[in-house]
Amino acid sequence: MTKRSISFTTILVIVLFFLLPKAFGQTVSEPFEFKFDNKILRGLIEKPQNKQTKAIVILIPGYGKTDFVEGNWYSTLRKKLVASGLTVVFWDKMGCGNSDGKFDSNQPVKNSADEGIAAIQKIKKLNIPGSEKIGFWGISRAGWIIPLINEQFPIDFWISVSGTDDKENFGYLLKSNLIIEGKNKEEAHELYKSWMLGHKLFCTQGNVEDYESAIRPLKLDSLSRKLFGYSNISKITQEDKEIYLQEQKQYTSKGHFDVESGLWVYIDDFDKILQKINAPVLALFGANDSQVDWRKTKELYQETIGVNPNSTLTTKVFQNCNHVLQQCVTCGWREDLSASKWQACDQYYETMISWLEQHKFIE
Repeated sequence: MTKRSISFTTILVIVLFFLLPKAFGQTVSEPFEFKFDNKILRGLIEKPQNKQTKAIVILIPGYGKTDFVEGNWYSTLRKKLVASGLTVVFWDKMGCGNSDGKFDSNQPVKNSADEGIAAIQKIKKLNIPGSEKIGFWGISRAGWIIPLINEQFPIDFWISVSGTDDKENFGYLLKSNLIIEGKNKEEAHELYKSWMLGHKLFCTQGNVEDYESAIRPLKLDSLSRKLFGYSNISKITQEDKEIYLQEQKQYTSKGHFDVESGLWVYIDDFDKILQKINAPVLALFGANDSQVDWRKTKELYQETIGVNPNSTLTTKVFQNCNHVLQQCVTCGWREDLSASKWQACDQYYETMISWLEQHKFIE
């Protein structure tokens, strides 16, 4: 049986592309740690060597494990931001790198936001240069986390990369990647309909037998099994039933099922939460994102942040770029871009730096 944990967010572990060679230039690096849920989370503070910074940017990654310190994740991004004059702060998730505890692949978004608040409190306590203005860079799942942080700690700026709207995106990912990998649109749509039916049953207390029956076409399809891990095993064991009920309960503990779209809403009243952001926001998207329906997110941002007189919204869509803003060919989530060394979109870094200068967070 395929566990419900195979979801849109699971695929986002491909942010491993950020594992690039170390290159900090004139950077001062020092340990950063703080306590959260009775565990110590550890990372780094990186700042320019001979320059006083005016602001701090906290990096919030997407779904999956992290290896910021030893793996040197996001090294190019960090180097660019520090070179521009910002102090950069980041840490490994619980159970990752040198952070204590056990990694939770299903960590609730609200808990991730509370984790970010704990980090901010420690930054303030340390009185790190630039802590008068604290902003965020976040990718994918961070699009939920950072607006929730803003409710407790008003942020000074936000760079949103491939942010999400309020709903489940796995159906979009499934259909997009089936087409990329060779299905015609009609075939992909039929498989998508099977997923939608199973998703509705799962979200509305449907039993495991009906759920398995609904997604049977996906389990029989070799490409769906290859791409998303669906199993062709048809027998349902007692253990399968228990896992299904446990995951169903956990998944539906927050948010609600939206009848009109047939999708799960992760955060209730997310539009109202976005409207509370009284700070400059830069939203960046890849035109060929096959994991998040960026058009819906862009529209949501325009209808919320974009009409807030106390905020400014700047959006940019990079052509021929994927979910993590790399130049791509097929732009499928499984595409191997090692030959091109995971090349970032043209003007990706320059766009961020120019925007930060425009809003006077750097000089």
